[in-house]
Amino acid sequence: LNGRLVMRVIATGEETALAHIIASVQRAQNSRAGIQRIGDRVSNVFVPIVVGVAVLSGLWWGFAPGSAHEVHGWLAQFFPWHTQAFDNPVAAAFITAAAVLIIACPCAMGLATPAAIMASANAAARRGILIRDGVALEKAGEVTAVVFDKTGTLTAGKPEVAATWPGSKREINLAAALARYSTHPISQAIAKLSNEEIHVTDWREIPGSGIEGKFSPTAIQPTAQILRLGSLKWLRESGVELSIAEDFISKWSGQGATIVGLGAEKSLLSLFAVKDVVKTGAAKVIQQLQRQGLKTFLVTGDNQVTARSIAAQLGIPLENVSAEVRPEQKSEFIKLLQSHGERVAFVGDGINDAPALTQADLGIAVSRASDVAREAADIILMKSEIEAVPESLGLARATLRTIKQNLFWAFFYNALGIPLAATGFMSPVLCAAAMGF
Repeated sequence: LNGRLVMRVIATGEETALAHIIASVQRAQNSRAGIQRIGDRVSNVFVPIVVGVAVLSGLWWGFAPGSAHEVHGWLAQFFPWHTQAFDNPVAAAFITAAAVLIIACPCAMGLATPAAIMASANAAARRGILIRDGVALEKAGEVTAVVFDKTGTLTAGKPEVAATWPGSKREINLAAALARYSTHPISQAIAKLSNEEIHVTDWREIPGSGIEGKFSPTAIQPTAQILRLGSLKWLRESGVELSIAEDFISKWSGQGATIVGLGAEKSLLSLFAVKDVVKTGAAKVIQQLQRQGLKTFLVTGDNQVTARSIAAQLGIPLENVSAEVRPEQKSEFIKLLQSHGERVAFVGDGINDAPALTQADLGIAVSRASDVAREAADIILMKSEIEAVPESLGLARATLRTIKQNLFWAFFYNALGIPLAATGFMSPVLCAAAMGF
């Protein structure tokens, strides 16, 4: 309270979270969905056709009143109301032409889509759901399958180390020193195990695999060698023998823990069982999506046993689980689903999820997502809870239904109203009331 505080501005005005929210809502309100092209195409030819019908009906009542009265009289037997036929052909011509122009409603077709999108974008924003544009809203309404990333999406993203093997202080210090420079939640959990400062050189992070680096030969061992901390699949591919710790791996994987190994060249030095709790309500979200007729999938870089354990807790079919998947392979998995005719939504939060968010028909990023993930996503959930996923998809489907209803009534109204006006069954006053209604 009484010290010197040094502050650095990292975002101003247009870069704040509030500014991004405002820009997102405005972009959605002003965007055009693909379905809007139907109304636009019809509107483009609708106006000249209506003007033509108005001119022709005026000429018909003005120059061939006998024929017009005859058609009017024949049609009158099918309607519950009758109108007063005009004795003056000129008056009849002007009144029927005006009635056609007044009852025609091209704006109903033009507004069918944007009005629904604007209302939907506002309703979504009030619920903490930011929709990038009308195209995203339309795509969301057509989704058939939802693919979830695991860490930070279905789980809380705050893992803790539950157990170590064999648990020696030296290996723990080495692992913590390697993990300290990574921002991955699992790395951060391991980094908390030790605060000992150990100099690391040639540090490198391989997305979806792990971390490697060299330690000073005088501080740790006679010669500097590469140490790797990461997934068991990566260590196995690097030649590390894991059979010595099979019991530990089997026990903790079965409990849904992520197993991270520390290896030096071909030797396994230590293992860490990292557990992350499943988000409260995640299983309910999966059930809601399945009740909506959507297929649910889990894709993760974790091992098969852990991934299946998490899926079983959530109610995701085990055949829909894809484990030990690298970040770049997530987009390939989505591509495979799309090749089978699925319209895929991908839900993720990390920088490694950006390719999958882009490849998916619909990308959904949760609130703590990285900037790259947010830019790649079509929908951003401002709350970290994924309960908004079924809500956002349901809102999109409701919007599509409203758009289709709007278009139907616009077409139906004009198809019925214009012929009635042209044949003298709708006075200009009644036409004005009908069009406004």
